[in-house]
Amino acid sequence: MVRKAFSLRIVACLAIATVAVGGAVIAGATLRANDKEKAAPTTTSTSTTTTVAPTTTTTLPGLIQPAAVMLPDIAYLTTLGPGSPADIVAAYQQRLTDLKFDPGPVDGSYSQDTIYAVQALQKMYGLERSGRIGTSEEVALETFQYPLPLHPTAEANRTEIDVTKQIITLYENYQVRLITTTSTASGENYCYNTPRLNPTQRICEVATTPSGRFTYYFFYKGTHQGVLGGLYNPFYFNKGIAVHGYDSVPATPASHGCTRIPMHIAEYFYTLVRQGDPVYVDGGQDAQILSSSPIGGGSPAPAPTSPPETSPPETSPPVTSAT
Repeated sequence: MVRKAFSLRIVACLAIATVAVGGAVIAGATLRANDKEKAAPTTTSTSTTTTVAPTTTTTLPGLIQPAAVMLPDIAYLTTLGPGSPADIVAAYQQRLTDLKFDPGPVDGSYSQDTIYAVQALQKMYGLERSGRIGTSEEVALETFQYPLPLHPTAEANRTEIDVTKQIITLYENYQVRLITTTSTASGENYCYNTPRLNPTQRICEVATTPSGRFTYYFFYKGTHQGVLGGLYNPFYFNKGIAVHGYDSVPATPASHGCTRIPMHIAEYFYTLVRQGDPVYVDGGQDAQILSSSPIGGGSPAPAPTSPPETSPPETSPPVTSAT
């Protein structure tokens, strides 16, 4: 009875969150004609009438929501995690796969890939980011509904990065293509020498992932060495900031500015997006440069009010990269 009541509360909350998804409407432009009367002849009064073009509307397709399912009861296990029965783990892996969380192979092995997928779910629901499946996660998966996008009327193919929740959602033709955990900027102060080869400046700044609308502009296949280390399969969208694979993707912000994703997802993420696709970042902080000093002596330069222009033309790799 307790679980059923909890399930009903979950369903009610999800219904509220998704009520506006299918009704996103963009009003088309209305052309208005000039209503001025023409000059009247001396003996006849004549006026002209121009018909106003009708208002047009375009209704965006709503999210296709998954049907509810029944998953194996795990109450007797307390939680599901590494070492749990393979058949039960596989059932939950299949559900995560169906919901686009990508837990890795559906093989009954509760791997790190599965932990990352569960953490993405936990972040979405505001649950403890343990990576293990308990009763709350079981109910959430059984009754799962996609939440309202951050930008429901934006482009059909886009990436939304929620810094607050530490989640990336990829949309394709207005539908959810992938949901993954991410780790964005830590907010800590750090310094680095730039450029990587023959550096001339030492820059200190705050680790931030700025909000805004950007576009993917450069992809590097393999490990790209930046001034702060290697980035796996990075797809850059804001100067030296990229979505990239990393061996460690904590459940909390930990990067210097980039958006880390699990390595198994980085293996193919770049095939789901294209150069020029929009990237929306929400909940981030503005870039903040603390100081910029020449290397090899001389007086320190005053801290700039905006980030230095470190990115080259979009056809070349970024000069700096933040892990």
